Amino acid sequence: MVLRLSGRHTARASWGAGAALALLLGVSSTSCGLLPEHPEGPVVGARAEGDSIVVKFPVCRGDDMRRVEVRDSDDVKSEEPRLVWWASDPVTPSAEQGVVRLWSGEGFTRHAAPPAGSSVPRNVEVKYADATGVGYSEVLTLATVAKAQLEAGHYWTRDGAKTEAQIDAQLPCGGQSTTPGG
Repeated sequence: MVLRLSGRHTARASWGAGAALALLLGVSSTSCGLLPEHPEGPVVGARAEGDSIVVKFPVCRGDDMRRVEVRDSDDVKSEEPRLVWWASDPVTPSAEQGVVRLWSGEGFTRHAAPPAGSSVPRNVEVKYADATGVGYSEVLTLATVAKAQLEAGHYWTRDGAKTEAQIDAQLPCGGQSTTPGG
């Protein structure tokens, strides 16, 4: 089950074995987990690169990210929003560090075919999950991401532009305390 908070916030979610495929790019709950009482959670970043959208998920070094999903956030009629695209088993350092080029599968062992342009919704929920099914998500309006004026190396977030390091710094990795929002 995906935990949705006001429809637009990141949240940690945990899935049972039967729903393990309904995931979010994951962070280990022992090293970087977001406590449920923190509904805002860490932000996920995104930026347009040509015709592609690149997403940066917050991860701690050594986290075992397993799967990324993109779901139709505009699908309010279904119990589980329509799956638009997925990728699993990252194999490149970039993908292992939470950087995902949507629709390409670049850096992943397995991935879905790119969706037809007409089947990509205006608003998508990007998720990732670790081996335990725990992770983070964010709802993105793709037109907003595409229009964002960003400096090199920055990602659009709901809290303003951030670098990869700032996105990761939101998490208390390795027992180190960090300030949310970097």
